[in-house]
Amino acid sequence: MTQEVNSVIIVPEDPQTDTISVPVLKIFDGDGFLTRVKVSEVTGNPRDQAEIEITARFGFIDAPEMDQPGGQEARDFLTALIGDKWVELAILMKMNTGRSVDTYGRVVCVPYLTLDYATGEFRTSSSCPHVITNFGAPFRVTRNIELEMVVNGWAWVLERYGPDQRYLDALEDAKRAKRGIWAFKDNIHPWEFKKQKYRNKAPKPPCPTENCSGHLIRKSGRFGEFLGCSEYPRCRYSCSVAG
Repeated sequence: MTQEVNSVIIVPEDPQTDTISVPVLKIFDGDGFLTRVKVSEVTGNPRDQAEIEITARFGFIDAPEMDQPGGQEARDFLTALIGDKWVELAILMKMNTGRSVDTYGRVVCVPYLTLDYATGEFRTSSSCPHVITNFGAPFRVTRNIELEMVVNGWAWVLERYGPDQRYLDALEDAKRAKRGIWAFKDNIHPWEFKKQKYRNKAPKPPCPTENCSGHLIRKSGRFGEFLGCSEYPRCRYSCSVAG
């Protein structure tokens, strides 16, 4: 599947489950946004009629971090898809909390967007274009926004949560066509990027050598990993990782 410049591949899909209609108030990144819901729609208690603002977190995909290559582009792409619109949320149950919110208090969901179209075009296996028209009466299409983020190349798939096979197919299609982040050379998963960032921020112990201003960092040698001074070769202090 090829994609023209500035075009968007849409993925029609029926949610096949109950959804709630919510406004998109603010896009945070490529897989989350601020919305407003009735508390009862999250808790299931009909007496909770108060409205709250809450973050909606996509359930089966992971977009690049904002300070990672592709992060801002993923947010901009999602903004172009659903910014300032109303979407339908299929709320998921988080296994680690047993609730519809995760450990950060975010609603975990799959977002769907329904739009009316005056005309449409698709191609058959022989690449022959077919044009759809209702002669003035628009036809309505419901789209899976998670799948669209993946197939357009702006998100990974969280395989550990058991997504539908279509997610994995969309991911492979985006990789083959080098869409979005797959056009970059050094792609790493967002969770690996976060690990590296936190590892780099972790305090580094000072080198114990007298009058040395270096600090201890992990290094690899013939016998595995060890801690060595950052001022090497001026300072040759080293010790085992275990201390």
